[in-house]
Amino acid sequence: MSEVERLELKREVLLKLIKALLDGEELEKIAKITSMDPNLSAKLLKFINSPYFGLKKEIKSITQTIAYLGYRNLKDYVFVLLTTSFLKNSSKEEIKRVLKFAYLLKDLSKKLLPEHEDEAFMVGILEPVKEEVGEKELKEILEKAGVSKCVINGLLNPESKFGKLKEVAKKLLPLCKYLEEGKKIDLPSKLSQLNKEEIIESCVMAENQAQSLIATL
Repeated sequence: MSEVERLELKREVLLKLIKALLDGEELEKIAKITSMDPNLSAKLLKFINSPYFGLKKEIKSITQTIAYLGYRNLKDYVFVLLTTSFLKNSSKEEIKRVLKFAYLLKDLSKKLLPEHEDEAFMVGILEPVKEEVGEKELKEILEKAGVSKCVINGLLNPESKFGKLKEVAKKLLPLCKYLEEGKKIDLPSKLSQLNKEEIIESCVMAENQAQSLIATL
């Protein structure tokens, strides 16, 4: 395990950063919050300079890192870091499965609930945190971070639109490998709006994204 991988992140700084990103704060404030935790800065610099982005020139500044990533990518990555901070005893394979589930949920949402794909990713990435800390504590954490009720509801209410889509994604996840192998299987009925090629596309995208991102953690 590398020195960066061993770094403990300050959860309160992650929450402040998430809130600032969701509120659309200025770049300078985002950079200032990030710099409150040197370990977080190190993680972000490792991320931006990883093969995931394939930059020709190394970025050494947190401000440059944030500007290059953009608020949307940074927000997604900070949620990944928040989740892994709760799952620090999990193996990389387990973390990869969490990432794959989140990207699968995001891509299904892009096709079925296109206006909510960002929220879908948050729901997917935070689902294991609910199992780790419990619903009450997770709700308090997310409300403190200023996360939308849509995401909180998706995590806690199985009858919400995200709650239902989440269950579909859970059923689909273990079937992805059989689909990619061309085997004939029964798919969840709620995926009837999508053709087989679209579903396979979501599976492949989720696997590739998870594989690429796990190497940066």
